[in-house]
Amino acid sequence: MVNKDEMKTALELMDIQAGDIVLVHSSLTSIGYVEGGAEAVIDALLETVGEEGTIVMSTLTGWSEPFDAATTPSAVGKISEVFRRRADAHRSLHPVHSVAAVGKHAEWITSGHEHCETGCGPGTPYYKIRDLGGKAMMLGVDMDRNTIMHSLEEAVDARYLLTVDIPAPTYMEDYKNRTFTLNKFPPGHRDFLRLTPVLRKHGALIEGRIGNAAVLVMEVQNVFEIGLQLLRDDPLFFICHNPNCNSCHWSRRLYSEDPVDLSAYMENGCADRTCEICVVAN
Repeated sequence: MVNKDEMKTALELMDIQAGDIVLVHSSLTSIGYVEGGAEAVIDALLETVGEEGTIVMSTLTGWSEPFDAATTPSAVGKISEVFRRRADAHRSLHPVHSVAAVGKHAEWITSGHEHCETGCGPGTPYYKIRDLGGKAMMLGVDMDRNTIMHSLEEAVDARYLLTVDIPAPTYMEDYKNRTFTLNKFPPGHRDFLRLTPVLRKHGALIEGRIGNAAVLVMEVQNVFEIGLQLLRDDPLFFICHNPNCNSCHWSRRLYSEDPVDLSAYMENGCADRTCEICVVAN
């Protein structure tokens, strides 16, 4: 069992300080039994950064139904869902890559997301957190849940990024008869876990524990600088070599001189049409 005070002590040991801006990705079940549940985790985070700080959480959603900022639940964990429903939380209006924020910079971080060219590029909350000198925290989750990784892919204009039309969010006039275009939309599988040992090698990673959960803390600016250099040196750095991964096989073909034959992937995967490994663009 872990309680709020113990979590605050652990956060302080991982250099989470008063005034920090922290983008949190989390799993409540990874922590184990928490006295007070998700609310206690949120309170520990907010009390540690204090009135001058800001806590931000990705509240990513699916895209088969119109996004409503007030009612569409976060698809990335109980803590983020409880957090975005707080009375003092601001939520950005991007229909897939939204965030919720509480604290000094919450309103500015979340504003204007719906007008950005892409979900994770310039002007989005993810760039704003970087520009404020913010940190990213993986609380019981791995680097493959770090939304900043999509910012890196967008910055290098990865060839596998897509343009996708989805149902318009409810804040758009006449939304039922309109669509919203996702530019540089990140599909399928990438091996983002490869970044963790690189950050560790550069001394850019703080590691600790909260309850049973492993925790990673990193400066967002460092993730940008180190991650972008990796992708400039090798645009396929995060594309895996698993011969059974349709998604990464397709991504590699896009960087070759050979034509892409989408028929090669038909009936070559599981039945789950949302599976990151099996699904390719078609």
